[in-house]
Amino acid sequence: MSLELNEAVGSAAGKIWSFLSHNGQASASKLVENTGLDRNDVQRAIGWLAREGKLKVERKGKNELFRLAAE
Repeated sequence: MSLELNEAVGSAAGKIWSFLSHNGQASASKLVENTGLDRNDVQRAIGWLAREGKLKVERKGKNELFRLAAE
């Protein structure tokens, strides 16, 4: 991953972490609507946070809801 992309994904992950910290669980669509990030950036950031063990995923029907993992 290039340094520029790495920084962009890290920044997006920070926005998502902050949103979830203040608002609780959310779907990817809700994250797109409320963070100003596009869908690709949200998906990359979700992967980043999941890889670091900072997210939990819950399935509700066809939807996936993301929340911060307990620290």
